[in-house]
Amino acid sequence: MKIRVQIILALLLAALMLLLYALPGKQPEQTYRLPVLMYHHFDETVAADTVVSPARFREQMTALKNAGYTTVTLAQIIAYVDRGVPLPEKAVLITMDDGYTSNLTIAAPILEELGLCATVFVIGIYEGETISPNSGNPLYPARFSYEDARRWVESGVLDLQSHSYDMHQKAADGWTGRDGILPRKGENVEDYCAALRDDAKEFAQKRTQHGIEAPLLALAYPYGYFDSRAEEPLREAGFRVTFTVVEKINTLRVGQENCLWNMGRMNVTERDSGEELLRRLGD
Repeated sequence: MKIRVQIILALLLAALMLLLYALPGKQPEQTYRLPVLMYHHFDETVAADTVVSPARFREQMTALKNAGYTTVTLAQIIAYVDRGVPLPEKAVLITMDDGYTSNLTIAAPILEELGLCATVFVIGIYEGETISPNSGNPLYPARFSYEDARRWVESGVLDLQSHSYDMHQKAADGWTGRDGILPRKGENVEDYCAALRDDAKEFAQKRTQHGIEAPLLALAYPYGYFDSRAEEPLREAGFRVTFTVVEKINTLRVGQENCLWNMGRMNVTERDSGEELLRRLGD
C-alpha cells in the first residue's frame, strides 16, 4: 500500500511539472550561440583589412568545415527564432558587404567546392555599375550585377540582401548630407522614416526587376551606423534581420524576434589564419 501511494505521488508530481512548463511564460528558454563573419573584397593584393587573399579565404573556410561548422542562411536563422526549427550543432553565418565582383569570381567557387554558403549585402545603386551614379567616378573594386550573380543565387551558394539602395555614403561626400542611414542634421522623424522606406522600396524594386526571387529579409547598416528610430520603418519595409559591425557573438532566442535586430559581426582579415579564426570563434 505504501509503495502504491509513493507511485501515485510521483505521478502527480510529474504531471504538475508538465503543467507548469505548459503554462505561458514557464517554458525553459531556448537559445543558440551564433557567430556571424564579415568579409568585403577578395584579391591577391591585400592593402586593407577589408581585403582577404584567395589563399587565406580558402584556408579559413577549410578550417571552419574541418572543425565541424555548418554555414546557415537567414531563412534558417529566422525559422529557429520564429518556430524553434533546429539549427546545426555548430552554425555560422558568413556575410560579405558591398557586392564586389570578387565575391563571385573568388569567394563563391571556394564556397561551392566546400559545400558552404554566404549572404552578400549589395549596395543597390552600384549594382552592375562601373561608374558611380553619385560622383561620376569609376567604381573600384568592381561591382557585380544581378545577372552575374544569378548562377550563384540559384545554386544556393549566395543569398543577396540589402546594404541600402543609396545610403552607403557619408555627409561629407555632399550627395545627401546623410551618414549611412542616420538622420540628416535637423531632419524630423516623419521625413527620416519616409526616407528609409523609400530607400528600401527602391532596393526591392530593382532587385525584383532583375528577377531575384529570394525573399528580401535583411539589411546590413552602411558603415555599421544605426539609429533606434530606424527600426519601425525598416520593419514596415519587411526587414526581419539587421546587422551592425559590432564585434560580438549573437544569442538567438526562440520566440524573441528582437534578437535578430542589430546583430553583431566579426570582421575577418588577412591576418586571421584558419587556426586563429577558430580561436576567435571559441574553438
